[in-house]
Amino acid sequence: MLNMERNAISTSLLTVCFMLAACRCSLAIPFCPAQCVCETRPWYTPQSVYHQAKTVDCNELHLSRISWNISIDTQVLLLQSNNISRVTTELLSLVNLTELDLSQNHFSQIQDVGLSNLTQLVTLYLEENQIKELPDMCLKDLVSLEELYINHNQISSIGPNAFSGLGNLLRLHLNSNKLVAIDSHWFESLPNLEILMIGENPILGLQDMNFQPLSKLHSLVLAGMGLREIPEGAFQGLEYLESLSFFDNKLTAVPKKALRVLPSLKFLDLNKNPIVRIQEGDFRDFPHLEELSLNNMDELVAVEKGAFSDLPQMAKLELYNNPHLFFIDRAAFLKMRGLRTLLIHNNDLTLLPHDILSAFPSLDEISLHSNPLRCDCIANWGPVLGNQSSLKVLEPQITLCASPPHLVGQSLQEVVSASWNGASNTCLPLISQQAFPPLLNVTLGQLLTLNCWAVADPAPQFYWVTPTGDKVTSEAVSPSSNEGGGMTKKHRMQEQGALEIPHVEPEDAGLYTCVAWNAEGADTRSVSVYVDRSNWHGGRSIGGHHGVVNTTGSLVILAKIVHAQSVVLEWKVHPSAVSSNHEMAQPKWLSATVKIDNPQISYTAMVPVDVQEYNLTHLLPSTEYQVCLTMAGTEQTQHSCINVTTKEASFAVEMVAQPANVALAAVMGSMFAICIMALLVFYMGRRMKQKSCHHSLKKYMQHTTSIPLNELYPPLINLWENETEKEKEGTADPQNSQIDTSKTYMW
Repeated sequence: MLNMERNAISTSLLTVCFMLAACRCSLAIPFCPAQCVCETRPWYTPQSVYHQAKTVDCNELHLSRISWNISIDTQVLLLQSNNISRVTTELLSLVNLTELDLSQNHFSQIQDVGLSNLTQLVTLYLEENQIKELPDMCLKDLVSLEELYINHNQISSIGPNAFSGLGNLLRLHLNSNKLVAIDSHWFESLPNLEILMIGENPILGLQDMNFQPLSKLHSLVLAGMGLREIPEGAFQGLEYLESLSFFDNKLTAVPKKALRVLPSLKFLDLNKNPIVRIQEGDFRDFPHLEELSLNNMDELVAVEKGAFSDLPQMAKLELYNNPHLFFIDRAAFLKMRGLRTLLIHNNDLTLLPHDILSAFPSLDEISLHSNPLRCDCIANWGPVLGNQSSLKVLEPQITLCASPPHLVGQSLQEVVSASWNGASNTCLPLISQQAFPPLLNVTLGQLLTLNCWAVADPAPQFYWVTPTGDKVTSEAVSPSSNEGGGMTKKHRMQEQGALEIPHVEPEDAGLYTCVAWNAEGADTRSVSVYVDRSNWHGGRSIGGHHGVVNTTGSLVILAKIVHAQSVVLEWKVHPSAVSSNHEMAQPKWLSATVKIDNPQISYTAMVPVDVQEYNLTHLLPSTEYQVCLTMAGTEQTQHSCINVTTKEASFAVEMVAQPANVALAAVMGSMFAICIMALLVFYMGRRMKQKSCHHSLKKYMQHTTSIPLNELYPPLINLWENETEKEKEGTADPQNSQIDTSKTYMW
């Protein structure tokens, strides 16, 4: 009996010994969870220091929880793309963990991640979960954390002390969440932060001092936030910021005042913003700026004089994929001697003046392809692309000519190399079509600027013709009378060819024509300006609750077609501010009256109320008329006027189409059957009529037009003067006195 008890005790002791040994062995041997990969892999710190790290890779295994048997010496744990929604105690023993990837899982609260004991953690990935808020002190135990990726979640609320304890954090990704405001208190616990990505949040707007606590910030990404403007003090305190991105926002102008407080800025990204013009001073005096990107701007049309200046370190400028970029001023770039790369491909550029490239003595390479390049301007391209040039053209095989027709599809470099010999240029002015919409609506009283961007070689000069026929040049202005009877400067032309009307009034409506010209020729473009006068009555604006508010809209009359002796008028009702957001029914009129007023003619005519066009005939060429339309209804009466100037008469037509000449031709036809003598008499009479009409036409047109004929119509003036000299010499020949109508003249 005693022996049996001793044997039982011995057996029990041996069993215990074996179990203790097994437990000891289990503690010494590292475990690897099923289906995971456990191995030593290279690992880099945020400062790019290389290490060998024990890694457990459990990515994409559809796990709903973390395995319990992960080795305690694990340094990198990868659990990306699983179905984990909650962690309890699984991570408590992993005190050596330096990197944890829980991205693309199902966490909805930061408290469910189980981060309370990870004091050695350096990098934490929580992207693409469903986390909705970051409450105060939620990350306080991560005292060694240097990188936090919590982008692409549903975060709409962050407590002021949410990042407390993260004094060593260097990189923070908060982009692609649902934040509507940025609180500077968030950053007070992040004195060492260097990189902040907070774009793609529906931020309502930035505020002054938003980022002031981030005194060591080097890179800031504000992409895709719908920002329309940047306050001047938004970047106060960011003295060491080197990289700034505004990619894909709603900025309509360069935020130059806000950028002035960034003395260390090196890289600036303004891609994909609806900026229309790069204006003078937009990029001035950035001593350390090295790279600038202005790409993918659908609205960008022009780069104006002095837009870039005092940029000594600028090495690379990107200005490509802007489908409407037509104009770059010859003096757009000043004091940029360090530029080495210029990328301006895939724009709407037809010509790049050689003055621009001569401003870059260090330029190594340029991209020009996918532009509608003009290859008739050889003298312009020759100095920079000729055989003597060392400038490298990127992708020359697709840098092709778009005009003239006989050079379409040929390589620009080959054309220049074969044709350029320093000969004369034939580069006619070309005005941008983007600057001239067919109809421009402006508000009464606002400043109106009509741009006229043109390229040519030599550089073009400009003048404008107003609806009243006045010619506006850079040396003069178009005058208008004020209420006191004095004269004011109504129209001003700016240096680059733009026409400015400081204060739009109802009489400013009409057709404006820009003329760009040089020694080679000229180009013209016109725009019809409509002035919204829904709050205009009796020469004064109606404000507040005084007067009757026009709820049907504003009546406007336009000159649809203008000929020398006729004008086709068109009128319509444009919606007023009150009804602009609703579908507007056309009002019912009881009567419509058109009144034509001119020193030579004045009459009133009733027109049908159901038509919207009226043809005025029997008008004089080159004559200004005031036409007023009055529409009367049951509840209101609307009145609209327009000043229209008929076109000049065609010289060849005037020579043969005068009413007296037509009658004379009819008499000559009827007398031809009677006798040859009568025909000869009437023929001589016809020649006399032509001469008198010829000279009276010249005097009449010089008297009635407000623009000197010798400036607008030099070929016609020369013809008149030449024929006068011939008459004085008495050598007129009836057979040789006809004008050569095969010749055409450009004005």
